[in-house]
Amino acid sequence: MVAQKLAQGLCLWVFLASGSFAHAAASILDVRSWSNSEHTRYVLDLSGPAQAQISPDSTPGQVVVDLTDAGDTLPVSPVRPRGVVQHADLRNIAGHPRLILDVRAQVRPTLFALQKADHSGFRIVLDLVEEPPLAPSVPTSTPPKQPDLPVPSGTPLPSPSPVDQKPLAPEPTATSVPTDDTVHGRAVIIAIDAGHGGQDTGAIGPGRIYEKNVTLAIARDIKAIMEQMPGLHPVLTRNGDYFIPLAERREIARQHYHADIFISIHADASPGTDAVGASVFALSLKGANTATSRFARALAERENSADAVGGIHVSEHDGVLANVLADMVVEGSLEHSIWLGQDILHRISGFSPLHSHHVEQAGFAVLKEPGMVSLLVENGFITNLDEEHHLIEPQYQQKLAHAIVEGVDAYCRHYPLPGSWFAHEQEHAQEQAKHAENDRQHGSGA
Repeated sequence: MVAQKLAQGLCLWVFLASGSFAHAAASILDVRSWSNSEHTRYVLDLSGPAQAQISPDSTPGQVVVDLTDAGDTLPVSPVRPRGVVQHADLRNIAGHPRLILDVRAQVRPTLFALQKADHSGFRIVLDLVEEPPLAPSVPTSTPPKQPDLPVPSGTPLPSPSPVDQKPLAPEPTATSVPTDDTVHGRAVIIAIDAGHGGQDTGAIGPGRIYEKNVTLAIARDIKAIMEQMPGLHPVLTRNGDYFIPLAERREIARQHYHADIFISIHADASPGTDAVGASVFALSLKGANTATSRFARALAERENSADAVGGIHVSEHDGVLANVLADMVVEGSLEHSIWLGQDILHRISGFSPLHSHHVEQAGFAVLKEPGMVSLLVENGFITNLDEEHHLIEPQYQQKLAHAIVEGVDAYCRHYPLPGSWFAHEQEHAQEQAKHAENDRQHGSGA
């Protein structure tokens, strides 16, 4: 039965659009893999667009991926077993490449595509999430399932992972587009990006506190709070201590989760120890090397260097950025990013000093994705001893998370996305006000 469900439910087709079918069949350039305690990921780097599917030949002990229209040229390096995979093989079967992964436990495979974007090529991504073993069926009733225990904020995370163990991972348990027939209007999808991770520790405080741990704790709090609120569907770009390149963070949010809003969580740093206060940043309208202040420019340069820490060396060209900015201006997402940022700043100012009282702008690489309202939130200076103490306190992390969530909620109510739950609520309120006014007029007329 498990094999039948696997064959029926996981015949997922993905297509990487290129605009023409006249090109030569795509080749597999490389197969990369990473794993952590949550899942195992295999990435197939391609020379062009290709179709892929999880084959009906898959079984509970073996996951098979077919690239039905790719060329027969295979990379020289062998595919390495990783994580839950105990044996891996890439070969040509019936004229097309087939990836065969023998697994040591039952897994839930997810296959998706990332299109060519900026400095990244075409990719097909396979995530393997280990499933808990099925309990044997018994004639007696079983006790109700206990709720999952939340991960406490501020929990210390492992030290940086080796470079070759880095998993580039969207949150495996979330769905791309939430649906709920019990409410009117779809949820607004919020991608919460915990800055840094893995070998990229981010800033380090005087008490040897890593920024990457603080950002993940706050991101988890934001998600937990949003899950209790109507109209919001939060997802995490990372939910563990691993490195993700900046461009991958944007693509995971937009292409995989179809996020409407992207918020990257950080803690600031300064050469001195006196700098204090939170700040919010949007992308600059004037290009990669411009900013609203020297402070914003310096911060963008520092945050953009995260890829180099992870061993990735790219350059952002103004020509590429110009197209992104043009798209964002047309869509209005830059202007909306500033409005959202002001809502968040207003709420943080209720309990924290602000380093800047308005939304700053600079060429942040992680924000360069059209189609999303995108912000970077610096939650204080981890290099300041007092603020470092605050940033590792679970209660303070939750205060920051509540402020960010309240800002998002206020923004969504002020500027409801068409077709969303917030738009439906606004329409319902307007209808009620209209009926109340009609009743008042009829009552006064009598």
